[in-house]
This record gives sequence, structure tokens and C-alpha cells, in this order.
Amino acid sequence: MVLLAAGRPWVAWRVGDPADRRLEIDVCLPSEGSEAGWQYVDLELDPVLHERDSRVEIEDWDEYEQACRNGWMSTDDAKLAHSTAEDRARALRRRDEPWQERGCQLLSQQP
Repeated sequence: MVLLAAGRPWVAWRVGDPADRRLEIDVCLPSEGSEAGWQYVDLELDPVLHERDSRVEIEDWDEYEQACRNGWMSTDDAKLAHSTAEDRARALRRRDEPWQERGCQLLSQQP
């Protein structure tokens, strides 16, 4: 299940893996809708909440650092990626945003 909105610099993915149910966030340039669907540019960093043990981590620092080092990401985009990843990791730790619980409810209704 995917949660996204135009103009927001992150996309949330609810992953129903029985061995590791989790909420993953792709930090990105703001999403854009089109007639063909949604698109966004991934900025590498991925805050993840592992539901089994409530662990929150930010994955793919190595990919982020490589993109910065090789000039694949502008300085402004790198700042956006870093600040958004830290902000979303804090939100995952708090678990107090309505979309977090709603996604869990929707996923649990699936066979």
C-alpha cells in the first residue's frame, strides 16, 4: 500500500511482509500526479519503522553519500533529503500521525 500526495517530499509504503511488517518512507522530490499516474525522484534516504520491535532506522546513507559525492544530487536536494529523513524518522518514533495507524488498519483488512 502506498501513501503519497502532490507536493510532499516523501512517499510512505506499508509493507505487509509477515516476517517483517514495516512502514518505509522514500524521501524524494515532491511527488507529481499526471494522467499516467504518479512520479517522484528518489533522494535515496529511507526512514523505516519495523513493527515487530518498533525499531526505526534511516537506510541507504551510503547511496545518499555517493549521490552527493558524485554530483547526482544538488546541495539543496541533499539538504531536503537529510532534513526530511530526520523529520520522518522522528514521526515514525512518535507514531502519532493519523496516516500511520490508518495504513496499518487498511493492511490488516487484506486477506
